[in-house]
Amino acid sequence: MKSEGYILIVEDSKTQAKQLDAILKQLGYRIVIAYSVREAIFILEEQKPIIIISDILMPEIDGYQFCKLLKSDDKLKDIAVILLTQLSDPREIVKGLACGADDFIVKPYNEEFLLARIHATLALKTKQDAVSKLVTILVVEDSPTQAEQLKYLLEEKGYAVLVAANGKEGFELVKKFKPTLIISDIVMPVMDGYEFAEKIKKDKDIKNTPIILITALTDRKDASRNASVVADGYFTKPYDDKYLISKIETLLTTSRQEEGVDTKELEVKFAGERYVITSGRRQILNFLLSTYENAVQQNQNMILMHRELHLLNEQLENRVVERTEQLHASEANFRALADNANDGILITTGSGGDTVYANRKIAEMTGWGVDDLLKKSMRDYIAPDTFPDEIKLYSQILEGMPFLNHCEITISQKNGVAIPVEMTVSKTLWHGQPAVITIICDITERKKRDEEFIRACKLKSLSTLAGGIAHDFNNLLTGILGNASIAKTLVNPGDKLHKIITDLENVSLRAKDLTHQLLTFAKGGAPVKKTVSIAKLLRNSVTFVLSGSNVKCDFSIAKDLWPVEVDEGQIAQVIHNLIINAKQAMPGGGTIQVSAENFALGAENNPFIKNGKYVKITVEDTGVGIPEEHLPKIFDPYFTTKEEGSGLGLATAYSIIKNHAGYIMAESTAGVGTTFYIHLPASKKEIERVEAVEEKLVSGKEKILVMDDDDIVRDVAGKMLTKLGYEVDFARDGSEAIELYKKSKNSGRPFDVVIMDLTIPGGMGGRETMQKLLEIDPHVRAIVSSGYSDDAVMSNYTNYNFKGVIAKPYRIEELSRTVRMVLSETGK
Repeated sequence: MKSEGYILIVEDSKTQAKQLDAILKQLGYRIVIAYSVREAIFILEEQKPIIIISDILMPEIDGYQFCKLLKSDDKLKDIAVILLTQLSDPREIVKGLACGADDFIVKPYNEEFLLARIHATLALKTKQDAVSKLVTILVVEDSPTQAEQLKYLLEEKGYAVLVAANGKEGFELVKKFKPTLIISDIVMPVMDGYEFAEKIKKDKDIKNTPIILITALTDRKDASRNASVVADGYFTKPYDDKYLISKIETLLTTSRQEEGVDTKELEVKFAGERYVITSGRRQILNFLLSTYENAVQQNQNMILMHRELHLLNEQLENRVVERTEQLHASEANFRALADNANDGILITTGSGGDTVYANRKIAEMTGWGVDDLLKKSMRDYIAPDTFPDEIKLYSQILEGMPFLNHCEITISQKNGVAIPVEMTVSKTLWHGQPAVITIICDITERKKRDEEFIRACKLKSLSTLAGGIAHDFNNLLTGILGNASIAKTLVNPGDKLHKIITDLENVSLRAKDLTHQLLTFAKGGAPVKKTVSIAKLLRNSVTFVLSGSNVKCDFSIAKDLWPVEVDEGQIAQVIHNLIINAKQAMPGGGTIQVSAENFALGAENNPFIKNGKYVKITVEDTGVGIPEEHLPKIFDPYFTTKEEGSGLGLATAYSIIKNHAGYIMAESTAGVGTTFYIHLPASKKEIERVEAVEEKLVSGKEKILVMDDDDIVRDVAGKMLTKLGYEVDFARDGSEAIELYKKSKNSGRPFDVVIMDLTIPGGMGGRETMQKLLEIDPHVRAIVSSGYSDDAVMSNYTNYNFKGVIAKPYRIEELSRTVRMVLSETGK
């Protein structure tokens, strides 16, 4: 057995490891087995083997990784490595050699073949080691970067390296130092690679120095010239570093085996031309091998390129098919969405806005068919006064310039009717060409809602003024009407003064009606509702207004009319206003048609009120009509075309109907007449039956507290209550009322009734005071009184724990009745 070195087997299969052990013992070396790469690394730390035989497929770390680890370690990289595997794919062999393996043997293998390959690897390694210690290589390269890279590569392998920048400088170094091998670029200044090689081969002292030319070998004449100068090796740029080193080592090992052999002329025909090559057999063989290797490489590259091109072509074809299907699907989806959209959609091309697509909705809006729209441009139906620069806009969009993409315009329908629309435009593509997509939304209903909102805002502003006036005026009227009613009780009915006082009362009541109109604008002017039949109210109101005039009325009122929950006074006022307007519109006389019917309202009938059951009232005249430009403004406060009109009649009617959760609208044609439609919600409650009773004063002796900030109201209320026999005390605001109530309760003589003004400017009003009094006395009896309120307390007083309500101004009869009702309900 040989004493120097050992062979390391790395194999995870114990059976195959033992088989290798039995075969390799014939070489006379000691055999060491490692069953994993980790175990092998541990063994290598102790002593380097002369060769490693390693399997590839192993757990944790495979043969490729093991080989890379060895070749990256300066202490271990010189160890010869043979990889064994059952993989037969040529790419696996290339991968193994790329990892730095010295040989690659595919299983199953012949025993003699295995031993011969190991012998050859060991012999080549021995020669390479011996040669590398004596070799000097001259690198002739005009590129400093490439020269430095090649020098570093060779020095890393243990070779001494000289560098020259061109052929002339290289020749001088060859003469002086006689290098073992020359590696030369071809394209260089001063003297190129061809001249340099020819000059060396003609010099008898250095002609046997092996030369490797680095070239592309792309031209046939270049190849023939290379053969003429009999270079010993050729490489095509770019080259693989490991392959270059292996060729250098092989060339150095065999370069001296043919020294002394005479060169002979060899006549060859290459690429259709005749050449005479003077060379040794080794140089001719190297030339043929280099040419062959380059051809093989180019052929492989062409095969790979062909495969890649074929694959890319298939992928491209599949992509085209897929993209075409996507485009078809996308267009189908677009048409499905666009054709069923709630907005109109147009696509136009060119700066002239020629239509290439129109959906069904835009056809419905304009009245034109889709085919008709495709023959038109938008300028054919856009009102020019609302959008004069349409063509300029399209040009800006298509040219990518900034533009206003959202605006409101008017379009003309086929029948000539103009409708307001909202237009949004943006740039798009239509069949690959720049285009403009226009989305058009009909905003007719929105405009109506906006007008309703503006009208409501005007009424809201007016309500603030109206409420303040009504509140102060009603306080004054309370003093007038109250004192008049007291005075009336002191005069005999047949007295002249009694008639004067009665007239004063009537005038005050008419003034009360005026403030009642103002209150309908105020937020607190909520209607005091009760369930009634509208039929009687309609007949009475209409007959009263038309009495003595040259206008008559035809009634058409359904017998089974649903009841409604309304404030009779307010609805009567609405009817009065409408009939007065109708009468004034027919100065020469005529007939007014008044009808009432049950009506089930759906969203398709009117978008401004909720669906449900309504009583529909229609008032139709045959008068002069309302001009079209005035029709949208008729419900605005103070809008009137009459010389003596106040502009409050229809505004009041609008506010009253709105406060009843109803809706009022008008239609009119100049010279034909006007029709008003009122919708009032039907009620499920039964009609309240009120029996007429003779009005008389009811007196009492109970203790009453009156809270009001107005001196006149306190004074007249005190007089009326005193006249009725009650004991009265007064408070200016809630705080004073609470203190008086506490004091009276603690004294053992509490107040039986508290009459409170709902609104106290700058102080505690009736609503808040009521909450405080309930904390003191849960059984407190209170009556709310007001000429104006921001809340609905007056119409829903029981919800706020009040026992009664009395509106200012009031007479002594109303006060007497209300106080007695509250006392009666509580057992007093």
